[in-house]
Amino acid sequence: MRGLLARSALAAPVLAALALGAPPARADGPLTRPAGGVPLARPAGGGSLASAASRLPSVAFPARPLARAFAPLRDPDPWFGDDKARHFCASIALAGGGYALGALATDDTHGRMALGAAVALGAGLAKEAFDAAGHGTPSFRDLVWDALGTSAGLALSVWFDLAAAPISF
Repeated sequence: MRGLLARSALAAPVLAALALGAPPARADGPLTRPAGGVPLARPAGGGSLASAASRLPSVAFPARPLARAFAPLRDPDPWFGDDKARHFCASIALAGGGYALGALATDDTHGRMALGAAVALGAGLAKEAFDAAGHGTPSFRDLVWDALGTSAGLALSVWFDLAAAPISF
């Protein structure tokens, strides 16, 4: 039972590692089109709406003009952002990896969950202690996202574990 369960529990950290490799989200909004714009293709028929739209001048608007006006009101440590997503995804990966290591050692689900939580939360606390030692900016909000990611990683691991277990009546 350990082999199949250990392989299924490894799916959570693999998915989280893929999520960590995703391009970061932009804090200032979506990307805008260049000033020239992309011209629309003209159909062979000539007089359609697309051909009329392609003759209009394109206008480029700034991404967020009011963002600069309210810059002093921005929170230096927002609840949502690239850093928080990285904490969340890293905690998912670490919790799933700890659960998978526990699956190699024991058949007890609670023991696997305890090991996964210890690995993920221990790494989060160690990172914040490193930041508090002067190598970064410590944040309680990072710890909250670590706890949420740990919960999600353990839930995914247990779900994969139960999905891989044979059904017995």
